[in-house]
Amino acid sequence: MIEEQDLNRLYRYALSLSADADLAYDLVHGAIGRFLEPPKPELEDPIPYLMRSIRNAFIDIKRRDTRYQHEVYDDEGLPQDYDIRALESLSIDQSFIAQLLNQLNSQEREILYLWAVEGYSTSEVADLLNMPKGTLLSKIYRLRNRLLSTAFVKDALRNGGSYYV
Repeated sequence: MIEEQDLNRLYRYALSLSADADLAYDLVHGAIGRFLEPPKPELEDPIPYLMRSIRNAFIDIKRRDTRYQHEVYDDEGLPQDYDIRALESLSIDQSFIAQLLNQLNSQEREILYLWAVEGYSTSEVADLLNMPKGTLLSKIYRLRNRLLSTAFVKDALRNGGSYYV
């Protein structure tokens, strides 16, 4: 029914929304759990349904977090063990990507993911997000210009892309 490649796609989508690997995993797990609960919806392709479920769950979490303050006990101060995997002959510096993604809000990360990673057209992204196409194009244009104007992107471009190994 749902194959591994679809699960990976759903996880990448959740990660683009949340920018948190654990939360992304929880969002996907919750969406699949809700999908499998009776009465199970009869759908030809469950992926759009699951993506909408992930998005709605993320919005609910964000709304809850703005209402209630809570302390997070995390290991942020501890050194992390990152495994940088080569993508064919190109390996991307993960800290560079993390810096870029930290400058984006959840809507911008979602737009960037759907448009640049999943390869949806701007019309399709606008339909998925219930947004006018002109608004989406403006957001993409401003997002691109804002990222290109950041100091570390300018630095990377000046160094001939030295953020890539």
